[in-house]
Amino acid sequence: MAESVKRAEIERPRDKAGKRKSKRLGKQKRLGHAVESRTWESFKTALLEMPLATEMMSAQQAAPPMQTAQPAMLESGVLAFRRESNGDPRVLLISRRRSKKWGIPKGRSEPHLSLRDNAVKEAFEEAGVLGYVSPSSVGVFRAKKRMADSQQTEIMEVWVYLLEVAETLADWPEKGKRATRWVTCEAAARQLREPVLAHLCHRLAQN
Repeated sequence: MAESVKRAEIERPRDKAGKRKSKRLGKQKRLGHAVESRTWESFKTALLEMPLATEMMSAQQAAPPMQTAQPAMLESGVLAFRRESNGDPRVLLISRRRSKKWGIPKGRSEPHLSLRDNAVKEAFEEAGVLGYVSPSSVGVFRAKKRMADSQQTEIMEVWVYLLEVAETLADWPEKGKRATRWVTCEAAARQLREPVLAHLCHRLAQN
């Protein structure tokens, strides 16, 4: 079995004296404030400290750039996983809005957020999951995306972060607009199709 996952908080509440409290976030416990606000800013984000995550970050998978002069639009997302009672990992897939294909939570980069924070925000908005995110990306790939109400396409460069899910919310911004499913790493690799994501799924299965 893999080594126990260690986690370090990005933000810790302060006591009256202004010192940071040392209490850690426990798995399966609420990571932030009440969900009724339905805003990502009301939740705290924690870093994932895990030997596998460190290995995957140091050996970041990147697809070769597309042979095109068209500039790429920046996106970030998460390869989200959880562990079953027997320790086996399951990967989260979400349905895409304009097709029947399965993908990962991801979205256009927002200027006021780091790519990592943007990825965590997308996981909350699109799938209602919170958890522990890798400090750096574990993969980068490029893909063509058809623009809404147009036959034109744009090139997306997607930076992927590893997210261990600690909580699945009962309500989130895009609930009802997408389907979600938890599958084995092998099934995720087949359904995601993107070679970089498939490699990451296979690597996760080996842990």
